[in-house]
Amino acid sequence: MASISKNIIKIFTGTFISRIFGFIREIVVGAYFGTGKVADAFTFALMFPNLFRQILGEDMVERAFMPPFKTIYDEGNKEKAWKFVSVSFNWFFFSLIGVMTVLYLITPLAFMLIKNFGFDSGFNYDLAMKLIFILLPFMLFIGLAAFVGSMLNFFERNWIFGFAPIMLSVGVIAGIIFLKPVFGDYSIAIGYVFGALLQLLIQLPFIFSKKFKEETKIKHELKLRDSENDFSVIKHESKVISLNAVFNKSTELFGRMLATTLASGATSSLFYANRIFQLPFAIISLPIARGINPVLNKMKATGDFSNFNRTLKKGINLYLMFFIPITVVCLTSSDEIIDLILRRKAFDANSVALTADALRMYSLGLLPMSFVGYYVRVMSLVNKNIHALKVSITCAIANIILAYVLAKHTPLSHSGIALASSLSFYINMMMMDYFTKKELKDLIDPKLRYFFELKNLGSILLAVGLVWFLRTDYITAIELFEGKLQAFTMLSIKTGIVGIVFFVYYTIFKNKS
Repeated sequence: MASISKNIIKIFTGTFISRIFGFIREIVVGAYFGTGKVADAFTFALMFPNLFRQILGEDMVERAFMPPFKTIYDEGNKEKAWKFVSVSFNWFFFSLIGVMTVLYLITPLAFMLIKNFGFDSGFNYDLAMKLIFILLPFMLFIGLAAFVGSMLNFFERNWIFGFAPIMLSVGVIAGIIFLKPVFGDYSIAIGYVFGALLQLLIQLPFIFSKKFKEETKIKHELKLRDSENDFSVIKHESKVISLNAVFNKSTELFGRMLATTLASGATSSLFYANRIFQLPFAIISLPIARGINPVLNKMKATGDFSNFNRTLKKGINLYLMFFIPITVVCLTSSDEIIDLILRRKAFDANSVALTADALRMYSLGLLPMSFVGYYVRVMSLVNKNIHALKVSITCAIANIILAYVLAKHTPLSHSGIALASSLSFYINMMMMDYFTKKELKDLIDPKLRYFFELKNLGSILLAVGLVWFLRTDYITAIELFEGKLQAFTMLSIKTGIVGIVFFVYYTIFKNKS
């Protein structure tokens, strides 16, 4: 268990620092572009390379390539393992190049079809298409960075793995501040490409270091075939993960397209809200999953099933302990959070209101999204990513229907798109929970529970009570100061109340157990 805590702390430390820079990045983007038409066009354009980043990026590497590679490696056959990863990397690299080339060719046709299907409502699609052309190399660099980073993660070089994304933020900030006077609205896209390249480059010295080579016996071969290894599993899992990513991202794509038909600022406010909503997931949920997953993989490979169940349950308890209080803070303090982080220059009061409404609705999905991220990584250990695909298809359909109904036929407007995303995460979580217990029945206790334990039922009821209390007129009407000082004061009061209440609550249950 000590190695799990060490892994989580290292990944958390690097990820936390990188997210601080991510905060600064979003502050700079918001200050220069606000929620105007340029911001709408860029946030729409960024979806396309991000879609293929997910298909041929972190998920593909972490869930398809790394588990079988690490299993071969942990069994002691290092030479065979490096042949396996060499062939995998070579195909991965050429796939990135091929997809990027195809996207350059078909993007104009795709935009013409989008406009012809009635999505054109004053949205600047011409600018969005030009921004996509600049952004496409981002997909290549960030994909390679994901491959190298996952290698470092599996060999427990966790700090640099968590730290590397800082360079993406550095590139974006530098691109906007230094290049905007020269390249204008295109500077943000150039910054993203430059930042992705920096994220790749900063990791290379660690994987090519003498110490890493001596410890791992790393060896890369320039070949696309290897008769010694069986690639049937990775081929199957790669297809499943690719389709899974397509369905996951299709909901975001539909949501952003739908937002372009709403009020100006809807698309970019969803983007800003989603970035802030993803923060606790990135700095807490991912370190837990990435810290525990290599340990679970080793336990499975070595047959240590007695500890597998205990370790899996530890991850579940950590998610509940962190994300129930965080959800309460986000639900009750969205206005203060957005005001503190983003309100300056072009990001005005209207931008704050639009983004805070979306953040509130996204926050409802924090806990289930974290469980889903955990489950899909655990399922990859037994090569059962097919279940994640089945669930993604179901949830994508539900998300699209809900988003259209809530955005177009209720007063929620763009925040209805965010609420639809949260509701689909609950469906996803319940389905993945069922499949995880089914497929891991030989590794885990079939009676494994989490929500229905007394401690967790109590914490959920406590969370509902705190949301009601902190959203009352008595709390929200306190005006001790003006501007950001008032926002900071209110956020501190609410966070302090939530933190103290849950600390006392969990301490009582810990002493009873």
